[in-house]
Amino acid sequence: METFTAIFTQLGVDSSLVPQFVIITIVFVIAHFLFLGKLQEVLTTREEKTVKLDNVADETIEKVQKMQSDYQAKINEANSSSLKTSIEKKQSITQKYTDQYKQTEKEVNAYVDQSRNDFSKEIASNKGQYLAEAEALSQSLVNKILQ
Repeated sequence: METFTAIFTQLGVDSSLVPQFVIITIVFVIAHFLFLGKLQEVLTTREEKTVKLDNVADETIEKVQKMQSDYQAKINEANSSSLKTSIEKKQSITQKYTDQYKQTEKEVNAYVDQSRNDFSKEIASNKGQYLAEAEALSQSLVNKILQ
């Protein structure tokens, strides 16, 4: 104990230590009620509004990512269905015009065949007449050459 007393004496501690300690304790208690308590509330509120909002932000980001993936899936589905619909309509229109083309082609071919047959019949029926006229013309040409 003498060692502590010697150390305290060298530090300049005297009998005013206890009143100073009491005064510092009272000032601390008053400061705690007036200032430090309010400061602690501000710090706690700030922590709640910043650090704890990270969890809320993470949840919000997860929701946004889920909504984004749902949106992308719906967009892909809509694109595929519209592509399918357009392909079906294109095939339908192509089939319609192909059928019309084939029908018209049949009609044209039938007309051409009919015209060819009619022309062949006309040539066959007039063949004898043309040959007779050709014989008469050739005789007249021979006569004119011989004269």
